[in-house]
Amino acid sequence: MNQLKKIHQRTEGALPALTLVLVSMLSALVAVLGLETWVAIVAALAAMVSGSQVINREVVIPWRLKSANNAVARLYARTADGRGQVGSAVQIAPRRWVTAAHAMPIGATVKLKLGDTWSQPRVIYRDEELDLAVMEVDDHWPWLARISLDLPEPGTLMKVTGWTNGRRDKNNRDRGVRVVQDYTVQGPVEESLIVLTGAVPPIGFSGAAAADIVTGKVVGILSGFSPGRRDPHGLPELDEVHATPLSCIPAEYLR
Repeated sequence: MNQLKKIHQRTEGALPALTLVLVSMLSALVAVLGLETWVAIVAALAAMVSGSQVINREVVIPWRLKSANNAVARLYARTADGRGQVGSAVQIAPRRWVTAAHAMPIGATVKLKLGDTWSQPRVIYRDEELDLAVMEVDDHWPWLARISLDLPEPGTLMKVTGWTNGRRDKNNRDRGVRVVQDYTVQGPVEESLIVLTGAVPPIGFSGAAAADIVTGKVVGILSGFSPGRRDPHGLPELDEVHATPLSCIPAEYLR
C-alpha cells in the first residue's frame, strides 16, 4: 500500500504535463494527415489542459495555502500549577482541530483563539506516543485547511504556519503573531514521522500546520525539534524539525 501511495504521488504531478505532450503530438499528427476537423478538436483539448494547469498553479494552490494559513489558530494552555504555554492548532474539518498533544498537557485548562473569541475545545482523540490530539469546538471558524494523507517525498518544500508570542499592546496584552516559515523534507520519511530542516521553530509552533507547497494541502503538524550536535569527530549534525503526519489519525476523527 505504501508503495502504491508513492507511485501515486510521483505520477499525480506529472500527469497534466504528460497529457499536454500527448495532445500536442496528436495535434501535429492530425495536421500532417490533413484531418482539419480533428485539428480544431485537438487544439481545443490542448488549450483546456494548458488552461487547467495555469488555473491550478496560479489560483487553486495559492488559495489552498491561504486557507491553510488562516485555518491555524492560537492555542493557550494553563496547567494546574499556574504555568502557561502557547501552541497552535489547525482546523481540518468543520469545528474539528488538530494540534500536538504536548501543547495541551493533561489536566490543563485549554483555550483556542478564534478571532477575538477564546473557545473552549474538547479533546476527542489523543495519542501521547505520536504527540497528536484532535479537538472539537462549538464556535464556527470559516477557514478550513485541505489535507492529504500521503507522505511527502524527500526534497519536498513545505510551508509551516503557526502562532508565536507577539508584541504587547497598550494594555500590556500579548497579541500574538502568525508566522509562516519554509522547510524542506529530509529522508527517509517514516510512517509516523516527517523530518524537516530549516529555521529553528519559534515558541508556539507546537501544533503548527505543515503544508506541501506543490499541492497546497496540509500533511502534518509540528511536534518537536531536535537541535544538531557535534559527533566525536567534531562534525556538526543538522537541526531536525519533526512533524507528525495526519495519516496517523484514525479516519473517524478526520471528518
